[in-house]
Amino acid sequence: MVLDPRCLFAAALTVLTSAGLAVADPKVVITPKTARPGDPVLVSVTGVTDAPKGKAGATTLEFFAAKTGYQAVFAIPLATKPDTPPAPIAIDVAGAKPIVLEVKDVTFKETDVNVADEFASPGARDRAKISADNQAIIGAALKSKGAPKFSRGFKRPIGAVTSSFGEWRRWNEDDSGFKTQHLGLDVGQLRGSQARATNAGTVVLTREGFLTGNVVVIDHGAGISTAYYHLSKISVAEGDQVSLGGAIGLVGETGRTTGPHLHVSVRVPGGFVDPAAFFALPLAPRATP
Repeated sequence: MVLDPRCLFAAALTVLTSAGLAVADPKVVITPKTARPGDPVLVSVTGVTDAPKGKAGATTLEFFAAKTGYQAVFAIPLATKPDTPPAPIAIDVAGAKPIVLEVKDVTFKETDVNVADEFASPGARDRAKISADNQAIIGAALKSKGAPKFSRGFKRPIGAVTSSFGEWRRWNEDDSGFKTQHLGLDVGQLRGSQARATNAGTVVLTREGFLTGNVVVIDHGAGISTAYYHLSKISVAEGDQVSLGGAIGLVGETGRTTGPHLHVSVRVPGGFVDPAAFFALPLAPRATP
C-alpha cells in the first residue's frame, strides 16, 4: 500500500534540560520555520551546558555539540496515515517559550520513465534481491550514532539536478497504477568521473544492488547517513574513513537508470529526507580537540 504523502505530520517534540545546568536563558531555534513531508528539520539549542534530550514523535533526537550550544536533525516523515489529525510540532525547553513548526501539504511531481523490462517488472528472484538490498541499505544507515564524524557542513555534489526527491515514477507506461517514489537526488555527471563523499564519515556498506547498482553507504555520526547509487566502480571498503570530498568510486549507470548520474540519498533520525534541503541546513558541529 502506498500512503498519501500529502498530509500533515502530527507529533510533539519536547527538548528537556536538566535543572541547574542553564548558564543563560535557554533558546531553541528551528530551521526551517515551515516544512513539508520529507524535509529535514534542524533543532539548535543554546543556553545549556549539557546536551539536551528530546524526541520528534517516536524519533529520538541525536544532539551533538555545536559551535554555539547543541544541534540535532530529524525528518518530517514522507507519509503518514490519512486519518491522522493534522497538528503542529510543539517544542518545549525549560525557561524558553514553545516554538511551533508549521508543516505544509506537498504534491510531488509525477513522471514516466522507460527502462529495460527486467527493471520495470522484476521477477520473483529479482524482487527478493531488491528486498535484501533495501534491508541492507537501511540497516547500514541506521548504524549512525554518537558524535559527528564531520567538522564542516555537507557539500552538495557538483552537477545539474536531473531528478528531485519525492518524485513519483511510473515505469514503462504501466497503466496498473503502480508507482515508486524517488528517495534521493539525481545529479548529472559524466560516466567515469569521481563520485565524492558529501562529508567525512565511515563507510558502512558497499554492495552491488539490483536497482541501486553499485552502492556505498557512509555513516557521518549524529544519526546522519548518506548513500550513493549507480557507481560503475567502488573504490572504498567497509570500515574505511573518508573525508569531505573524498573519492568513493566512479560515476556510472549500473542498476535501474536511464543514463550515467550520481544518486545521493540522505537519512536522518526519522527517515529519508530531501538532500537539497539537507545540504542547505546550517550545521555547525563543534571541533573536537
